[in-house]
Amino acid sequence: MKALQIQAPGLAPIVDIPEPVPGPGEVLVRVEAVASCPHWDICMMGGRDIFDRPGFPRYPAAPGQPGHEMTGTVEAVGPGVTEFGPGDAVVAWRTMGEVKPGYYAEKACVPAADLLPRPASLSPAEAAGLEMAMCVAASFLALPDLTGTTVSVGGLGPAGMIAVQMARAAGAARVIGFDLNPERLAFARTLGADETYDPRSEAGAALAGKGAADYAVDCSGSAASVQFQLDLVRRGVALFGVPHEAYRFEPRHFGLTLYGYQGHTLEAARYALARLESGAVRLAPLNTATLPLSRFAEGTALLAAQQALKVLYQP
Repeated sequence: MKALQIQAPGLAPIVDIPEPVPGPGEVLVRVEAVASCPHWDICMMGGRDIFDRPGFPRYPAAPGQPGHEMTGTVEAVGPGVTEFGPGDAVVAWRTMGEVKPGYYAEKACVPAADLLPRPASLSPAEAAGLEMAMCVAASFLALPDLTGTTVSVGGLGPAGMIAVQMARAAGAARVIGFDLNPERLAFARTLGADETYDPRSEAGAALAGKGAADYAVDCSGSAASVQFQLDLVRRGVALFGVPHEAYRFEPRHFGLTLYGYQGHTLEAARYALARLESGAVRLAPLNTATLPLSRFAEGTALLAAQQALKVLYQP
């Protein structure tokens, strides 16, 4: 069968590998769609590690890596699997890590525990990104009741666009988005943001220090974004974005709560899937381009240039 393999920075050919056979507790899935993880894909193709770990990334990567936002159809099940059978539509809710083959492939063996049934109402384009939605949901589950509050979202990449929708679904009375890209500021308003600002603008900068929001979810990870959100809110900031810089919790932030990332949980996956099924959160609009895996380098270039939010690959 065919799979993508990142063999070196900028080099990601389609290769032939043996079709996997499901082992105990595993499910063989024919991949229908796999959504890009922009940060991870850009780092892998650029020779950088998403978590700044010494000695990473390692090349060649396992075939199919780093694809992890997948939906497909069960073709076979391994010993001990009773919750799924051939023909079932499924969606992955967490990544298998970096050692095993990933989902940028025609088929994949997946632990049954990493899958949920895909509701009939959700197309592959709407379901494939569940894993990212689960990650964002974990931050929302850490926050108090948001009913009637003002929620700020820092960084309007794919995670930020999901956070805008989740804040609205959680009952926020006002949702404010911040980003440097004017196209993303406009797009966030179509997804439910009441106001969007470039934090460098006069209007955006004027909000800092004035308690313009109750809570914030930072989806950027940059020190500048986190510092801005800390100065913006009255109650607390949930840290979602992968950090690459240090930031400071200053005396002026006394009274605020920092919510660290809580990790991947089945609870968060079910929370996210329920919002997808209800239509409160939509993932398909985030798929700016739909491409075959053979055009992965092109798709990654679109992501790096911020000409796409996400790319949906169809093996």
